[in-house]
Amino acid sequence: GGAARPLRGVRVPVLRAAAAPPEGPVLNSNMLRSIVLNQVVVGYSIWLTNGDGRELLAQTDPSSALIGLVGAVPIVLAGRFIEKSDKPVFAELNSSTNMLVLRLFGDKPQRGLALVVSALIALLVATTEETVFRGVVTNNLYSSVGPLAPVVATILFAIGHINPTSISRETLTLFCLQLCTGGAFATLALLSGGLAAPIAAHACYDFYTFYETHLAVTGQLEYAFGPAAPGLQLPPGRGGGVDVDSARRCFMLMDTNRDGKLQPSELRIALYSYGIKTSDDEARDTFDAADADGSGGIDFGEFVDYVKSGDGDASKAFKRGLLGGPRY
Repeated sequence: GGAARPLRGVRVPVLRAAAAPPEGPVLNSNMLRSIVLNQVVVGYSIWLTNGDGRELLAQTDPSSALIGLVGAVPIVLAGRFIEKSDKPVFAELNSSTNMLVLRLFGDKPQRGLALVVSALIALLVATTEETVFRGVVTNNLYSSVGPLAPVVATILFAIGHINPTSISRETLTLFCLQLCTGGAFATLALLSGGLAAPIAAHACYDFYTFYETHLAVTGQLEYAFGPAAPGLQLPPGRGGGVDVDSARRCFMLMDTNRDGKLQPSELRIALYSYGIKTSDDEARDTFDAADADGSGGIDFGEFVDYVKSGDGDASKAFKRGLLGGPRY
């Protein structure tokens, strides 16, 4: 769906995009218009002509939507697992989704507007894509591939959500994820015998992705630019050579559970946002180097010390970010 497709070409992670305090609520009308036009073109047989898509949609029995709502639960849970993962294979997709939503809704929480717009986008995307792929395309394929039609339609669905001219690990990961979600929607269509169930499940998934991402990203920005907790103060003289205010803001952006310490997964995700992809062993070594007291969490003082005097790519990356290094 629309929420699962990363914004190609955007490499600026949230950590580095937030170089200044939030500017205020916005709605990117150009991006919203692009999303709507894309769906109108994909679903031209629904929205532009009185074609197969509109006929199938008119015949849909809404009573099976409840099956879709139940079926959406494991799909959303799987998406949440990916969202929280610190594995590099998912980090690029998560960063792209964060930036897409940040560009769409701005950098301050606007729960009412984001809720309404997210719901409308999710409903439009779900109705269009499920009617086209689980309806029109699948029905047309039955004459040529028989019972394999839902499988072939799901593959086409996944291909439609990637850029096939740019094959990378991110592209292949996205393709596999779209195969999984598309397969789940196709299964719901087969089990329910109609389109209402996959439309409902798809809409729930996209709505969760848009709205929850907006709340998470803007909430973290508010936390980072808000008052510093007492535990994030340094004694006089410590942190010389480092912009302590910038370091504190960076630390608070990384501290996603807001406990005043960086956990291994938080540090690894932050490093990825600075362009450093680490193996499990490398991530652990980097964390151990910064966790001077071996407590299992990096406090703000340890972070500043590591930025100031640490060796390796991680420390250099943080220094570049805090000292105004190149941005992408």
